[in-house]
Amino acid sequence: NMKLGGLGPDYETIKEKKEKLKLQKEYSRQIKEYNMKNITVVQRLPAKPQASSVSRQKALEYAKKIPRPKTFLTKQPEQEVKEEVVPQAPAGPSLPPLPSLESLWSRHQKEKELVAAFKTLHIL
Repeated sequence: NMKLGGLGPDYETIKEKKEKLKLQKEYSRQIKEYNMKNITVVQRLPAKPQASSVSRQKALEYAKKIPRPKTFLTKQPEQEVKEEVVPQAPAGPSLPPLPSLESLWSRHQKEKELVAAFKTLHIL
């Protein structure tokens, strides 16, 4: 008694699959209800003593004992800056001579040419 393929839908197998899915959904609903009841019971259990606060206190005490890195203050406090008077530059040969504008301009042009050469060689 073998049933070979037919031209239309097989209503018997569809009913079996539908019934199987219905049973699966009912079972999952029952499991979900059971789990929800158990979760509420677990939540009502008394909380553990807070052991993490002890470890946090230990960590804070340890952090207090660690030597801090030294920071260098490059900026003076504002009050000292306000009180400080800008010193006048002494007139004399103690300052280095400033380069002339022409020498700076020629240096700029040379460096521009170097950069252009590097760009043509795809170095930069």
